[in-house]
Amino acid sequence: MVSLQKNKYSIIFLIFLFLNGCVTSRYSAGKPNALGTDIQVTPDRIITECEFITDYDGDRKNPYGFMIHILDLQYTVLTVSNGVVLEKEHCLVKQAKADKIIKNAEFVTVRGRGDAEESIVKEEFKHTFKKHGTYFGNGRSLNFLAIWNDKGDCHSGFKGEDDPCPNHP
Repeated sequence: MVSLQKNKYSIIFLIFLFLNGCVTSRYSAGKPNALGTDIQVTPDRIITECEFITDYDGDRKNPYGFMIHILDLQYTVLTVSNGVVLEKEHCLVKQAKADKIIKNAEFVTVRGRGDAEESIVKEEFKHTFKKHGTYFGNGRSLNFLAIWNDKGDCHSGFKGEDDPCPNHP
């Protein structure tokens, strides 16, 4: 009877494991084209940041840059950055939108202009990913165009939620 009880729990565990599937970390960079470069990644490999810009001499009083950092398969960090200097509060709004998309996803696609497969140049900048650790930047940088997830949530680098993501699937 005790053996049957143990088998019952084993079977339930196996069914639970099968139904949930094995979740693995994923990173895939597409080839650059006229629309940009798409990077598909699991949420554990992506973080956002609003960074104060120290060498800015324009008209912004509180200049910040919005960035998305992505951990690649070589465990180096690619940066996708917004080309526009923002006031801190606008940067934080953009970051909150991106974070919401990331939080509600099984996988995320980030589109940017540039080549995600350029040669790696080790940077001095480090970025920490909760499930993976701290890694150096790789010298690769893309200009931010859009971010969306598998649930259909989307944010464009152009007009935010008012502008649909370019060629969003």
